Amino acid sequence: MYNQQEAEQHGYFCPKCPYGEGILVNAQGNSTIAINQTGSLVSTAIPPSMPQEDLGLAILLLDCSGSMKESAFPKHPTSKRDLIAKSVSAGIFSLSGNPLREYAYVLIIGFDHEIDVLLPYTSIQEIVNQYKDAAGLEQMLKEKMGKKEGATDINQALSVAFNFTQQFINSSITALGNYKPRIQAVLDDNMLSHQIPNVRVLLFTDGEHYLGEDNKTLNPNPFKNLQYNGKVFDLLMGAYYGNSGDNGYHQLKSLASRCPRHPQQDQFFLFDDPSKVANLKGLFRMTSGASGFCPVCLAEGGGAGVTRDH
Repeated sequence: MYNQQEAEQHGYFCPKCPYGEGILVNAQGNSTIAINQTGSLVSTAIPPSMPQEDLGLAILLLDCSGSMKESAFPKHPTSKRDLIAKSVSAGIFSLSGNPLREYAYVLIIGFDHEIDVLLPYTSIQEIVNQYKDAAGLEQMLKEKMGKKEGATDINQALSVAFNFTQQFINSSITALGNYKPRIQAVLDDNMLSHQIPNVRVLLFTDGEHYLGEDNKTLNPNPFKNLQYNGKVFDLLMGAYYGNSGDNGYHQLKSLASRCPRHPQQDQFFLFDDPSKVANLKGLFRMTSGASGFCPVCLAEGGGAGVTRDH
């Protein structure tokens, strides 16, 4: 069991576990407990028994490498990092009136050449209670993201997110109590129904995987091996901040699967123009609410000002 200060010092990862394998989650009071990749508690504190709840989960993987400190637009004072912190916060708080906010969990992970948990498993209801408004959450994210400015380890970020996603789907995160993943029925363009866990993972980056000249190869997408009830679901979405001619753009898009709702669309978003900034809040809202998968889903669920990539 760790207090808040100890948890923050270790980036919300268990110091007794192998790197990236034991995450610290909120327990009762001001303490946190650690769980490993099998969902077992590292500490001996067992949460009280609760009725089984249907939970949803959004995992946000946010690039915090040095390039994210650069200006979001030419001759503009806002950095890409600050823009993302604001958009994430606005997207999450726009769900504060959602009747299922108590059962919708968010996990925010920041990565450069190392992985840190910026926000441990927390329900949207708890986020609203703790931070009061979007500005409070934004400030916390900016402070934690600002401490990171290294290289870009996309492979490790995806590996950590995959392990915890599979763990969540298997209902093996003991600290979340007696729960199961919420299941949603998704109709595709042919009116076929797909039963999909209400979980989304969004990787947001402005560059390519790079840890040096001898380590710049992006591994295959691990989420293409994600299983639930014997079926494979790719719940990963990619968002790239840059130009379509960048190496990072082609790297990230190579990971993309097709949307189960719109099979002709990739689960991929490009932000290459200031006019698309309005989509960022909608994207993080859609991800945090574990609803859509692709730009068409975002356009269907968004309002005015939503811009699609063609």
